[in-house]
Amino acid sequence: MSTAVYTSSSPETLGAYIEGLTEPAWLTGIRRDALERFSSLPWPSARDEEFRRTDLSSFDFESWGFSRGEGSPAPEGAAPAAGSAPGEIAFEGASLAGRYLDPELAGKGCLLLSFDEIAAGALPEKVARSVAAALRKGLDRADNRLALWHYVTMTHGAVLYVPPFLELQEPFRVTFNETASGGAQGASEIMRAPQVVVIADEGARFSLLHQSDTDVSGEILFNEGIILDLARGSKVDYFLFQDVNIDSSFFSNSYASVGSDATLRVYSAVFGGLLSKYRMEGEMAGPGGDAFFGGIYFPYQDQHVDLRTVQDHRAPKAHSLALYKGAVADEARSVFQGLIKVDHDALDTDAYLTNNNLVLGDEAEADSIPMLEINTDQVRCSHGSTTGKLDARQLFYLETRGYTPKESRRILIEGFFAEVSASFPREARERIEAIVDSRIPVEDESNGAMA
Repeated sequence: MSTAVYTSSSPETLGAYIEGLTEPAWLTGIRRDALERFSSLPWPSARDEEFRRTDLSSFDFESWGFSRGEGSPAPEGAAPAAGSAPGEIAFEGASLAGRYLDPELAGKGCLLLSFDEIAAGALPEKVARSVAAALRKGLDRADNRLALWHYVTMTHGAVLYVPPFLELQEPFRVTFNETASGGAQGASEIMRAPQVVVIADEGARFSLLHQSDTDVSGEILFNEGIILDLARGSKVDYFLFQDVNIDSSFFSNSYASVGSDATLRVYSAVFGGLLSKYRMEGEMAGPGGDAFFGGIYFPYQDQHVDLRTVQDHRAPKAHSLALYKGAVADEARSVFQGLIKVDHDALDTDAYLTNNNLVLGDEAEADSIPMLEINTDQVRCSHGSTTGKLDARQLFYLETRGYTPKESRRILIEGFFAEVSASFPREARERIEAIVDSRIPVEDESNGAMA
């Protein structure tokens, strides 16, 4: 099957796209419901509180075309070296480039599949019901046209299912890489809408490294979706690394449901794109659930990064912590909006929200808006925010020990990020360190330090 190209994202084109797909009825139903809501809403604007500090007025979203993958059989990759990933799936553009799953894990019921394979009926009925329910939860949370656009299109993606009580040490890997410019796809402007769904059954314990990159220049619009569904007693570490080219824009909506006594750790590193807009929403759905949402970001030049977290406590006796740390250089701007929301029934909630920012130049800007919405008593909730410059005394101390001004700044900035970055797998951690080092201002700006 050749790649199908749709040269706009008007409601009419999107409707034709859905009707032309061959896939399970439950997946088509999700797309149709998303399109119905999509068609009734305007695109986000500065009138919407979440987008008030991120100007989208220059985007003509309906002019963006998109394409589906080729739908060819999954190319099975060679088995990774011993001690490496238990499973990997990679995409080039919207097409599946390779997939590997340890045969022993497959024999135990573990699944790692592309959306094309799901369209061909590869999901067992029980797992299909779980995936459909998880996507429905995400769709229910989609409250703006951009997020609904994603659920209509979902151009490609992966589903990972880990069966009960299976424990793995090395991370699974999901990689999205753009290798062709938009014009090569038959449309002047190309949009990708990758979707990742992770289902952790009862007592399963594992991790996943999710990477998004580009090997080409030119503007691409990414409209990503991530769904994490954790059953009772499961534990998932999810590492998200994004470094697409500076010409592109990246929108991401993530939703996690944390069940009773389940543990979720999400670590995000956001570096790429001229404009990036992220939303991470975690629902504490069962008693005893525990979640950590950590993120680092370092916009430079004239990049704009906007991150929003929602710690949504629906069940009693759950704990959550959000910790986001950013540095801003040159003429870049960062926006962080964090919300702890506690439902009437969520007694004994324990939730914390922290955002720390370093401003490394006179033209750089960092906005921080932490918020609480508490609808019951007998809770422990707090939030905090700091924005400042590097400490001149610490810089002076390092320079008296023989470090250059740039080395001194690098040591302090890497130490600032380490509370989150140190948890990443080594391959991602090394990339983070290299990117941070490349963005530290070369000149010894007096405005980059705090006396």
